[in-house]
Amino acid sequence: MYSKEYKNLVLILLVAFFFMVMLDMSIVTIAIPKIMSSLGVNLVDVDWIMIAYNVATAVIIMPITFIIRKIGLKIPIALSIVFFTISSVACGFASSINMLIFFRIIQGLSGGGIAPLGLALLGKVFEPEERGRAMGIWGIGAMAAPAIGPTLGGWITDHLTWRWVFFVNVPVAVITLIGILIIMEDDHKTQYFKASFDFIGFIFFAMAIAFILVAFNEGRTKGWDSSYIHICELLSVTGFMFFFLFEPFISTPLIDFNIFKNYNFTLISLINAVRAIALFGYLFIFPVYLENIMDYTPYTTGLIMIPMAVAVALSASIFGKGADKYGPKYFIIFGMLLTAISLFMYRNLSLQSSLFDIIYPSIIGGIGFGMLYPSMMSAGLNSVKKEQIPEASGLLPVTMRLASGFGIAYFANYLASKQVYYLARYSDKINDKNFAFLKAKSYFNSNGLFKTNVGILANSARIDTGLGIVNNVVQMFATVQSYDDVFIAAGVICLIGIVPAIMLKNTVHR
Repeated sequence: MYSKEYKNLVLILLVAFFFMVMLDMSIVTIAIPKIMSSLGVNLVDVDWIMIAYNVATAVIIMPITFIIRKIGLKIPIALSIVFFTISSVACGFASSINMLIFFRIIQGLSGGGIAPLGLALLGKVFEPEERGRAMGIWGIGAMAAPAIGPTLGGWITDHLTWRWVFFVNVPVAVITLIGILIIMEDDHKTQYFKASFDFIGFIFFAMAIAFILVAFNEGRTKGWDSSYIHICELLSVTGFMFFFLFEPFISTPLIDFNIFKNYNFTLISLINAVRAIALFGYLFIFPVYLENIMDYTPYTTGLIMIPMAVAVALSASIFGKGADKYGPKYFIIFGMLLTAISLFMYRNLSLQSSLFDIIYPSIIGGIGFGMLYPSMMSAGLNSVKKEQIPEASGLLPVTMRLASGFGIAYFANYLASKQVYYLARYSDKINDKNFAFLKAKSYFNSNGLFKTNVGILANSARIDTGLGIVNNVVQMFATVQSYDDVFIAAGVICLIGIVPAIMLKNTVHR
């Protein structure tokens, strides 16, 4: 048994570092234009700053399970912080894009391990009846950081330089490292795990994870039907195929699939995947809508998303305690339902939507996410035996990573297909037999105000200014309607997630 003070100090230190790692995923996005101009690179090259980091964080997760069993938790956590700090400084001083990408890989490998390490430590230190509250506080890092990142990144790039989006990690990381070294117990001497590492399984698993995430990230720019994406998909499938082929013959496999014989853990893994698809799809689409459609700056977009982060932070700890007291099942169900409702509230967003129309549903969604996350994670850890906690701590984050990559790719592709669909529908109705169209075109042609900016129109539209302006308006309506459909699709996915939640066994630990 650990003292209350020890548990709280460890929790605070873990949350601080986990928040910084999650923040690093979103804060760098805002700095990309500045990095491009500073290093003299194009968008295709600079995209790898994000892709390399995301792939590295996913690849490192499962080997952490072996490391925990081999040398305990304190040494890996301390080393993760050390290498994350060094690589952050190196990224800030990078003088070329290749150097920056290399150190982003190191940063991802070191920062990516904190999710399974942190979950394993919380599972060890906190009793089953305390884990809901602990996961509620831990969830602040996972849920609030992506919302705060754009605001902080925008402020830093506006007032300092892009290099400070990396330097800002250093003070928090150093303080966390000192705290971990002083406070956390030495546990490496208590480990007696003699098995060797499953290198074959890791190579195939890393190959599968890396190439599928590259496909998810590059599909929007390369084209989903491009040979590049198909090769990535083929290599990923090959990696998964050989991984599942060889793993049954490994004495200590990278993943012990016996954990999925646990009924609740299997359902929680499925719910975790559904949640990640909806959440990260939303976190990708929503800022794009605010910036590209509503014409808000990245900094203002970040400010608009802060109420959701506050809602998550406040509700997660409250509902985490509730999950400890009453069991996680109904909190997961209502969390999914609230999240779905918040997404459905965006079904009528338009250019005339007020800030209230935008922020109010995000607060509802924040409460839903805050209700869902701690209940789900505590249920996942509580459903397995104590010796399986390292395994569960790796599988839950890697499931989230894969599902989030799929969610972003799916919603981006769905948005593009919907835009084509609505443009085709509207185009069918815009012809010389449509009185409203003819009247609008005539008005724009006859009004001098609309003739001054014809340079922004496509060449084909310059012949007829009114036609060009109507074309732009139609494209905007099609785009807005497409975003509305994406929000509805995300809400439907959340409703689907309620089905496995209803099937959960509600377990209360006293």
